[in-house]
Amino acid sequence: MKYFTKIVDTMIKFMIPLVIIALLMGIARVILDLRAVFGSRTIAAAFDMMVTNILSLFIVIELLRSIIEYFTVHRLKITFITDAALVFVLREIMIGLYEHTLEKGMILALASLILVIGCIRTLAVVFSPEKSFEAEEANHGQQYK
Repeated sequence: MKYFTKIVDTMIKFMIPLVIIALLMGIARVILDLRAVFGSRTIAAAFDMMVTNILSLFIVIELLRSIIEYFTVHRLKITFITDAALVFVLREIMIGLYEHTLEKGMILALASLILVIGCIRTLAVVFSPEKSFEAEEANHGQQYK
């Protein structure tokens, strides 16, 4: 198990700079896409591309938070994973609504997915290992009073 932990830690150490580079490249892409906003005949087409790119950056940011949290605590926090999933689904909804391409069935499916992910996130917060650890410490401290 010791070797596994070292290998995972090494992989995480290499992933952090890669994700930061990807974020910087994404920001550069958004800045370069500003030319399309000014050069486009209709501003709606240019904003469609900008909104998609910016929302994609939010997904990468949520995943980076998850990676960094794993590196500091040595476990994945389900709340960060569900946050990234929620941002991804919301991104798809916003793009579909903006482009007027979502059908009734897809809207229902995505709404159900948001409900399920939201429930998972709520349960992860309510039954967090950190809360149970804090409760144990509080109970342990009261025993010695």
